[in-house]
Amino acid sequence: HFCTQHVKKTAQTRIQLAKAQMTEFKALEDFEQIATPAQWNIHFILKPKVKIWSTKNKNYQLLLKRVELDIPSKIIDKVDFSFKIDESIISQDEAQAMYNQMRQITKDFRNQAMTLCVQLAARENEILSNEIKGIIERFPQENDDGFDAEPGYAAFKQYHELREKRMKLEIEQSLYFLFEQRVESETNNPEEEIIAPTLIRSLGEDFLLQQ
Repeated sequence: HFCTQHVKKTAQTRIQLAKAQMTEFKALEDFEQIATPAQWNIHFILKPKVKIWSTKNKNYQLLLKRVELDIPSKIIDKVDFSFKIDESIISQDEAQAMYNQMRQITKDFRNQAMTLCVQLAARENEILSNEIKGIIERFPQENDDGFDAEPGYAAFKQYHELREKRMKLEIEQSLYFLFEQRVESETNNPEEEIIAPTLIRSLGEDFLLQQ
């Protein structure tokens, strides 16, 4: 059932994204036809910044979703503070308590590392957003060295809104893939708790056969 839903959702998102890209491109063409020289220059200044912001914003949204779904980034997820305890010396209860401590240390590290990643991504996103907002606010809206800038501004505004809509769809697509990853992980790899071996498990079957 989930597989069918996934295929349907993926197909729908791809169609929506393709339509959004076409609409955005058409709006860009319309803007190009009526933009004043200054408006077109600002568009070129803005374009790479928006592209970087799009990537940073997507990463930020994905990090937030990872925190929500408890899916650490790969580099953080690789950290696993655990080592084998010699149960021939340490009692089972004491060993289990230590294993639990290891799990908690690993969990705390992952949480702190993810929190720092989110804070950094949020700051990057904020700086770029403010920079882009400032450029758009200075966009010629009425008169531009004798050119009527109002039609160009309206066309740019339409184009920029469609661009943001397309980027939002791309983020939604990535978030859905992340959610799917979580579902597959829960299905295929249920969380295993480290259990301290009992004396019988430690000694093995050969010991039992000797009894």
